[in-house]
Amino acid sequence: MERDFEMDSDDTDASEMDKENHQPIDCPANDDVDVKPQPKKNTVPRDRFRWLKKEFISPNTDFSGSEITNDATSLLTPLEYFQKFVTEDMIETLTRNTNEYSLQKNGTSVNTNNKEIEKMLGMYLKMGLMQMSGVRMYWETDTRYTPVSDVMSRNRFQSLLTSLHFINNLTVSEMEKKDKLWKLRPWLNSFRERCLQVVPEEHNSVDEMMIPFKGRFSNIKQYMRGKPHPWGFKLWVRTGISGMLCDFDVYQGSVVGIRQAKSELGLSGDVVMKLASTLPEGQNYKIYADNYFTCVPLVVKLLERGIHYVGTARQVRLPNCNLEDEKSLKKKGRGSFDVRVEGNHNICAVKWYDNRGVTLVSSFAGPEPVQKIQCWDKATKTIIDVERPYIVGTYNKHMGGVDLLDSFAAKYKFPMKSHRWYIYIFWHTIILAVINGWLLYKRDCKALKMTKKEILNRRRFQAQLASSLILVNTHNTSPKRGQPSSGKTVTSGSPLDPQKRPSSSDVSPPAKRSSDHPPLDVRKDMIAHFPVKTKRGRCRHCNNGYTNTL
Repeated sequence: MERDFEMDSDDTDASEMDKENHQPIDCPANDDVDVKPQPKKNTVPRDRFRWLKKEFISPNTDFSGSEITNDATSLLTPLEYFQKFVTEDMIETLTRNTNEYSLQKNGTSVNTNNKEIEKMLGMYLKMGLMQMSGVRMYWETDTRYTPVSDVMSRNRFQSLLTSLHFINNLTVSEMEKKDKLWKLRPWLNSFRERCLQVVPEEHNSVDEMMIPFKGRFSNIKQYMRGKPHPWGFKLWVRTGISGMLCDFDVYQGSVVGIRQAKSELGLSGDVVMKLASTLPEGQNYKIYADNYFTCVPLVVKLLERGIHYVGTARQVRLPNCNLEDEKSLKKKGRGSFDVRVEGNHNICAVKWYDNRGVTLVSSFAGPEPVQKIQCWDKATKTIIDVERPYIVGTYNKHMGGVDLLDSFAAKYKFPMKSHRWYIYIFWHTIILAVINGWLLYKRDCKALKMTKKEILNRRRFQAQLASSLILVNTHNTSPKRGQPSSGKTVTSGSPLDPQKRPSSSDVSPPAKRSSDHPPLDVRKDMIAHFPVKTKRGRCRHCNNGYTNTL
């Protein structure tokens, strides 16, 4: 059987594209491919927008959307928060397709079930909390990690990973296969639907997210200079300022044989419109994006839907907008700025000079009120006051949601390697589901006015979630039958070698530590967690050493 899961091998295929400026090719080089005729480009007339030097009057932008309700009366368990984004139906579909795929591929089914898939997810989350350089190390004698290795054998874990599948290959049409993500599409659609159920925040940011991948067998891999992981899969993402994932789309490039009509917004503007289409209209939601996405027609299109926009902009995307150049602003000193207002749609453009010039465009934020901030001055080596327009402050405050989500996703994520490139995207959705569940948990904790010490951090939340995925609805495993083993082999120099350890008479025994309670899901699953009558012992927490249970 050909393995499509890579247990420990290094990414030896990472050097196949060692040219830094190489970009993935989306369009086929074969001239024989039937290509739909490309319609005439819809260009924007340069005289469509009239920029005037006048005072900007901000419109009424009072938020009228659904408020994030703080009426939570009790907390859910980490597993219940996670299941808001990875539901039992999704696990059931994954289990069924995994069994069918293994039967089609090998002639025999792996015969897995929902609980075993949940155990596999819990093992993956535990690997992220205690990371090693290879998957095999969790089962090896010298580096064995029992919270993972005792759940299932290494061979069974590998068998499940190689058979993991999300769709029945025999029922997919040729039209559906034009989607480069067709093997993962059912899972992505279900996960996206669950993310859309979250009540969106008033302020949303749109940006790119990279899933690290340097393999050679993917036709949607991208290279982005300046990113922490420049090679990988690119996602367009909309989040709230808390980092909550609300909507996303995986960038596939162009589809073979089909050339899409170009709109006046361009690719980046169309992305913002697609991610904003899932926001309610006319309720004064705000979207923030950088200069890759910003153009004046995009701001106008969003205004027509009752959605406001703030973003940095490139000067070439502001036709007829004659803002002062950077040289003249530099002469005026740090904190100087220039303003122009578009007369037809009341859009404000501000160019502000700090250490260098930056241009911003907005449909609701202008330069007023001007704020004073403290900045370090290299020339005088002192802290000075610098004027900052209001539009710059509101952009800095609300723009970092996607970067925050990216930083959350980089923590406690095990870099599982696979020969199937779309598996990398699947594992990333699992981590995003954990993060969204944790952020919902923190939202409820805030509603209940819990102290910071009482709130689970991300690491403890993921640890409890992993334990629940593994233990809930699981019976105690009976000991193996047969002749007991003779014990572990101790090599010279090992910590288990008696000659290398001090005598037991010279060292006092370690203090006993009280065991932690199992997760609430495990305690109340009505399986294998009932009181058992045993020999009476002493209680270390009672003054007299005994306690009564009845």
